[in-house]
Amino acid sequence: MNQSQSAKRQGLYHALVVLPDRLYPFKTEVAGQWVRGLRSYNATLEHYQHMYGVGRYGFKLEAYRQIFHFGSSILIIVAATFLLQYYLGSTAALYIFLVAGILFISFQEFYLHRRMYQQLWKKGVLDWVAWCLPASIYLFTHFR
Repeated sequence: MNQSQSAKRQGLYHALVVLPDRLYPFKTEVAGQWVRGLRSYNATLEHYQHMYGVGRYGFKLEAYRQIFHFGSSILIIVAATFLLQYYLGSTAALYIFLVAGILFISFQEFYLHRRMYQQLWKKGVLDWVAWCLPASIYLFTHFR
């Protein structure tokens, strides 16, 4: 893989990581103007990190991110269920996909994000639970 492909892959990964930031629905006043989305998210994050320290998100942002992660996890499970059963016709593929997803999220939260974003352990654990709880519940209730 050449350097251009690697940069594109990292750019796509980063775009997915900051998707909740870009879709932040709450308005914040920045320089006398009410804004939403990424500007609002960044202003709120800066405010909380100034109050609580670097790496701290505050209750409002942390709750928003965890709800976003939880909802995204459910959306991925639903989409994977339909796509894998439609194309492969087997629930075994879904179980393998969910286990692989849990392993990837574990790697991401406890290794990648700690290195790339200096993520705190507490945030990694909360993110991991929000992502993996729906998949775990699905696996335990459907695996026979």
